[in-house]
Amino acid sequence: MRYLNLLFVTLFSAFLFASCGGRSADRETVSVDTVDVGEPVIEESDLIKPDSTEADSVDYTDISLPPRRFKDKEQALAFMRESGHWSEYQSGILMRMLDENFPYADRLLNNRHKYFIVVDKASMNVALFDRYGNVVKVYKTACGRNYGTKHKKADSRTPEGFFTAQGIYDSTDWLFTDDNGHTSKVKGHFGPRFIRLNTPVTSQIGIHGTGSPRSLGLRVSHGCIRIQNQAILELVTYAKPGMPIIVNPSKRDAAVNDSEGSPVPTISTGLTPLSSDAYILPSEPKDSVVAVVDSVVTDTIVTMSTDSVEVSTVSVVDSATVATADSVSVR
Repeated sequence: MRYLNLLFVTLFSAFLFASCGGRSADRETVSVDTVDVGEPVIEESDLIKPDSTEADSVDYTDISLPPRRFKDKEQALAFMRESGHWSEYQSGILMRMLDENFPYADRLLNNRHKYFIVVDKASMNVALFDRYGNVVKVYKTACGRNYGTKHKKADSRTPEGFFTAQGIYDSTDWLFTDDNGHTSKVKGHFGPRFIRLNTPVTSQIGIHGTGSPRSLGLRVSHGCIRIQNQAILELVTYAKPGMPIIVNPSKRDAAVNDSEGSPVPTISTGLTPLSSDAYILPSEPKDSVVAVVDSVVTDTIVTMSTDSVEVSTVSVVDSATVATADSVSVR
């Protein structure tokens, strides 16, 4: 009997330890395929140079932002009206951007590329816009697990602001390096292509595919921006070195930036969280779709399956929330 009691106490203690450990602030609860893989080991030999005259004069190591063009909104509007594309401009996001973020709109009006990209942290989307500000493609994304713009290596944040694409790479065989400098021997975590962002903080951030499609819609990475492998192969057919890429903060990101004294301008994208099968590419499992709706004081996580819809509201401000197909946990 004494041995039975000892066995019971041991099993019960193990259960408590596991339960407490899963809720500890020092631990993370993520599914196997959402584990972050660190930063890429970028191979410059994998740079894909576009086969076009547009890229002939591009310096792939130093791509600057588009220059400013207009001194005020009135000049910009006059250009739009006289461009021959007034109706396209009217239906796009550049019109409202003139009021809410004129420097961004000014640079986009001086964009020599046919498209620009917006990484929208609020809706967890990567969107391709034409040069007039109209949506062309939208892809579900995953980004840095921590809120706010990136300040240093290994802070697990995605840099926010107005950037450009420094280059497009074949990342099929890339490895990754963790925060301790250890490089893995496993390939495929970055998918088939990598669009490198030209940022002042790090050269290791980009938009790329993923070996963890179930992580899309979540904040789980060291700072890179993930989309599905099929999606990145489509996106790179539009992307060119020098193309503008805007990383747009969510409300919670903006609150963190303001509290740290490093505000980042925002734009109204009009994008909403991807929460239906209509947005899932064919190769992605359809048994679960996760959408994260951003709020300053409350994160609402909507899990939609083929049989039911479950809504869980977690009132948190400083905690990051991780959702998987089977569970919701707060760390």
